[in-house]
Amino acid sequence: MFGWLASFGVHSRGRSLPTVRWLAVSPRTLAEGLGQLGGVLYLAPATRSCPASWPVPSHCLVESADLAPLLATRHVALTCAVTCEGPREWIDCVAGDGETLARIYLLPDTDYLAWDGLFVDAVPVDAPVRTAPGRSWLRQCRARVLAFSRRRLAGFDVLGATDVSVSALGRDVARDIAVSEAVAMAR
Repeated sequence: MFGWLASFGVHSRGRSLPTVRWLAVSPRTLAEGLGQLGGVLYLAPATRSCPASWPVPSHCLVESADLAPLLATRHVALTCAVTCEGPREWIDCVAGDGETLARIYLLPDTDYLAWDGLFVDAVPVDAPVRTAPGRSWLRQCRARVLAFSRRRLAGFDVLGATDVSVSALGRDVARDIAVSEAVAMAR
């Protein structure tokens, strides 16, 4: 009868079964949409180098190496789950070969309308053959609260990112996500 009360306040990593929707996307579409979101939590491997096998998109550049995985994105997995800490929504950026490259979490400070409209014109696809990101992938990641920016420079779309201040609630949610994913937060 009081089982739920006995577990009240106990930290758990339990999640509901996530709902996932797969979309095909180009790096240019991704760059255009990400620049409108505002504050998000970005997870990408900290020591990632860009393999020569990654296709180079035309007319797209990034301002820093930690954003380079976004240029190899060919599919995104839009995921929603309910955790013991509350609802979570995120995007897994996946390469053409099925490798997970980065993960972007919605925060309370994110522009929800931009998030909903991010892939409104994207093409739904079946889930690509891939290995879901495991603990080894997450151990290599750093979590960073940032806002993407997009600008035009000499005919190129340039994707950048700046660290942003988010609300106290946004910081708490970002910290909770980092703890539940067991990744370090960038300072």
